[in-house]
Amino acid sequence: MRMDALVRNEPQRRLAPWQARRAIQLLTEATSTACSVAALAAACGLSRSHFANAFRATTGLPPHKWLLLHRIRYACEMMERTGHPLAEIAQNCGFADQSHFSRTFRAVIGSSPAAWRRQRRSGVTAAELGSAASGQ
Repeated sequence: MRMDALVRNEPQRRLAPWQARRAIQLLTEATSTACSVAALAAACGLSRSHFANAFRATTGLPPHKWLLLHRIRYACEMMERTGHPLAEIAQNCGFADQSHFSRTFRAVIGSSPAAWRRQRRSGVTAAELGSAASGQ
């Protein structure tokens, strides 16, 4: 069997607008709790694999990655609006602990949550921090 015979020329199936809204609603509500792909798929009337592929085709991200990024955005909002400790923010955003939050935050944003918060509070931009560190 030739390999090109296995390649489909069909466009990837996307979620219907109502399915995308429902999945995003469930994921948004699950910011501080776990939400399984099976539960999301059931809410959209799809199999797990079909849902995961359609979600990725619709949003550009797999469900777990979308949720992680949503949690990071929510954590950024909390760090800007409140003075809550990072451990409390991590818990409120659904991370296992502050260490998990810090590792994920650094991977996505490029700095630690504490440094990001200090930078936002001081009004110093990342470019200004870089030139100050290099002595320019």
